[in-house]
Amino acid sequence: MSNPELLTQLRQLSNDEKVEMIQFLTAELAKEKGLKSLDNGAVYRAWSPYDYDDAAHKLMSLLEQEEAK
Repeated sequence: MSNPELLTQLRQLSNDEKVEMIQFLTAELAKEKGLKSLDNGAVYRAWSPYDYDDAAHKLMSLLEQEEAK
């Protein structure tokens, strides 16, 4: 199948089917590149700046010291 034929068929897909194709192609590319995919059922920790007042104060202190030079 040629690229234009494939594109024509892809345009005829429903939105849900297009999303499935995107997910499929993303997973295939990740496999080819040796990347790990995220697991939808897993819980991942994400860093957040909230409740890190000490870091903000330290950074401000360092900035003030730098400005004083």
